[in-house]
Amino acid sequence: MHLDMIRQEVEMTYDKVKSLAGWSVDKNVVLTITSYYVTAAKEFDAVDFSRAMAALKERAGWFSPLRGNLLPMMAAFLTHSEDSVDEGADRLIDKQRALKQTGFRNTIHSYLAALLMADDASRFQEEADRAKKLYDAMKKQHYFLTSDDDYAYAMLLGKKGEDPEAHAKSMRTYYDALREEGFRTGNELQWLSQVMTYMDIAFQPQLVKRAWEIYGMLRDNTKAKPVHYPMVGFLTVFEVGDEKIREIIQLAEQLGQSKLFRWNKEMALSIAIGHVMHRLTENAEQVNVSLAASVEMILQAQQAVMAATVAAVAASSAASSSNG
Repeated sequence: MHLDMIRQEVEMTYDKVKSLAGWSVDKNVVLTITSYYVTAAKEFDAVDFSRAMAALKERAGWFSPLRGNLLPMMAAFLTHSEDSVDEGADRLIDKQRALKQTGFRNTIHSYLAALLMADDASRFQEEADRAKKLYDAMKKQHYFLTSDDDYAYAMLLGKKGEDPEAHAKSMRTYYDALREEGFRTGNELQWLSQVMTYMDIAFQPQLVKRAWEIYGMLRDNTKAKPVHYPMVGFLTVFEVGDEKIREIIQLAEQLGQSKLFRWNKEMALSIAIGHVMHRLTENAEQVNVSLAASVEMILQAQQAVMAATVAAVAASSAASSSNG
């Protein structure tokens, strides 16, 4: 698809999502939902989207994390289930219940982790247990940084079935090496260190160098920020070459010309990265075959975590302004 056509698709999809998501939903969340549909080349269906929103509302209590700014995003993920939205909503609730019983807190991040679980009910408890063991091991390595916003990555990486203690130690090794390379410390760097273990938990110094090279290319030519660290990690472990990085930069620049991104160039970059990553899976020879099977799950996790972060910041800012 031509770069200008992608920009037009983003603008049209945004208008459709915004009209149904509601005026109270943060613009950044709407942009994230839009990016999910566009990067995955999925057509937005207003009827399915509305049904999914209704199905989740029916199952969510007044104080449920599902209600609020992220309800439309969860609905978007639900529309791509092979089953009906009602069956998908019931399954999501069952998955989250398994996570809660395992010890995960009842937050929006536990629902995001639930999205990454297999649909086979007989595996719910096994996957929940693996994710919790990895999460607990991660907590030992980084007590203050590790919180519920790491649930999705604990679920994604727990599926590897590695020894959780060894896996978490590798994450910490990557964190320290990436920090020394120049990456800024914080939650985003923790996510990056987690992503670096996706293919192989064995520490590989050359990946640290490559991640910094990729981030440097993006930072020098776009509005790359720490929020993009995890995506840099995926580009690194999937061995995406400089030619594709330049393609990402070109697409980000094209999207940046749209009024939607006038004050949010970083979201334009996120969409560009997601779009190029998705296209890579259409040619299995270009990437590790596991990417082709996992890209939808990866994009869901990353976009959801980003949206949750944006929504939390927006809510906090609104509260501060009100108190002031």
